[in-house]
Amino acid sequence: MNFIESIKITDGVPQNLELHAGRASRTIYDHFGIRGGLPLQEILHEARRHPQGLYKMRILYSKEIISINCEEYRPRNVRSLKLVDGGNIEYSYKYEERSSLNRLLEQKGECDDILIVKNGLITDTSYSNIVFGMGGKLFTPSSFLLNGVKREFLLKSGIITQTEISPSDIASCDSIFMINSMLDMHPVERILF
Repeated sequence: MNFIESIKITDGVPQNLELHAGRASRTIYDHFGIRGGLPLQEILHEARRHPQGLYKMRILYSKEIISINCEEYRPRNVRSLKLVDGGNIEYSYKYEERSSLNRLLEQKGECDDILIVKNGLITDTSYSNIVFGMGGKLFTPSSFLLNGVKREFLLKSGIITQTEISPSDIASCDSIFMINSMLDMHPVERILF
């Protein structure tokens, strides 16, 4: 069983490294019962090799690191989401194996990505958490699939608040954003039901 951490590298500096390291440590402990983590010095060394620009560092690991790769990052142009029923999908850890998410993604039709509903509540897109602007405040679903690093950072910072959000609440939203370790607040223009 392999897992992934995707770390944003901005001008040679890894972003939210402590949160990534914490999630990886919990993942290793929960699955293998061992205390371990990411090789922070190796990550910092690799990040410094990219002193200018925006990069995505992809760390593949199991009980230990399998590989670390860095590539220049260009965000996808996602403007529309298709609401899909996720059934009993589980994705509470950032697994390398994503077949359950990929099967749901096949339902996106003409949209750029999907917005997954589980047990009648909004969760995540296929690769990001979601934030809704309502009445001048920002909310993220408490029914998330994966507690993403950017989501955790924004919650701890008090920028967003978590709450239950159902599909019927979407009509009350002023704005919709996708967030993940690489995306700060990527606007979404429409959601199709």
